[in-house]
Amino acid sequence: MNQPNRRLALKTIAASAAAASPWFSHAQGAWPNKAIKIVVPVAAGGIIDLVARNLADALGPKLGVPFVIDSRPGADHAIGTLAVARAEPDGYTWLCGSVPFTTTAHLRTVPPFDPFKEFKPVHNLATSPNVLVVPTSLGVNTMAEFLALGKRKSDGLTYANPGTGSSNHLGTEQLRNATGIQMLGIPYKGQPPAITDLLTGRVDFMLMSSSLAPAHIESGKLKALASVAPARLPKLPMVPTMKEVGFDGVNVVPWFGILMPAGTPDAVIERAHREIRAVAATPAYKEGLARFGATPVAEHSISDFANALRVEFDQWPALFRQAGLTKS
Repeated sequence: MNQPNRRLALKTIAASAAAASPWFSHAQGAWPNKAIKIVVPVAAGGIIDLVARNLADALGPKLGVPFVIDSRPGADHAIGTLAVARAEPDGYTWLCGSVPFTTTAHLRTVPPFDPFKEFKPVHNLATSPNVLVVPTSLGVNTMAEFLALGKRKSDGLTYANPGTGSSNHLGTEQLRNATGIQMLGIPYKGQPPAITDLLTGRVDFMLMSSSLAPAHIESGKLKALASVAPARLPKLPMVPTMKEVGFDGVNVVPWFGILMPAGTPDAVIERAHREIRAVAATPAYKEGLARFGATPVAEHSISDFANALRVEFDQWPALFRQAGLTKS
């Protein structure tokens, strides 16, 4: 075979191999061709961690690369979030973010990161709406009875606050503003210790994650009065939404979504979005979320997710002023 024909034959073989095997293209540098790291800005075992692991389990086999969950808790998500902002924008470092992604800039005098200049949204994975629960010992069974009690008590109602600026805290502030009832927040370091005091009746109520509430409701220790969700929750179908009980302005819903550093190529962002959207529609993915009380987000575009982040970001200043939250 002469030299030109030999070169042509080699090119033909190479093209056929690329078409037949994704690993050929990986070897040439196409994305992805190595492990992808998902940074979780909270301790392992929390719902954000579980959502990230559920995604990794579904997406790893589809993309043909391993996923590594990197827990970096601290500073109200800022430590993990900053680690992603400073990472190489090559598509191999992802952030699984939540509500503090949009609140931090409003709560810090010197914001540690800019959610819109330093990140690109990829896909919103799930939500875990909060539920207004009271200890059974409080003796109220409906939202109307809860409000009546709050109006009768001269010193108002006490609530468990598992974290300043958390969805639990901010949703409660929305409720306080909507009802005009005096409410005193008792601070806790996370939901577990807050739940302990709620169960014993040391505080009157709490907006609790729907991933944690059902077990206590089923045991009869807590009573659910309303959910902060756009529709009734599958695990708590008898519990009305805040809109149904007349408070559609109480609407802070925790979300868990994937973001990447701002310099990441659009082609990588778009591919990741498509691949996540595909696995998010599978029964295995949905069943995984259901096991720990998360709700899948309806199919959406990258711009839909970006717009939702902007709307959420823009609503905080007014609410923070009403709640008396000051920058640290």
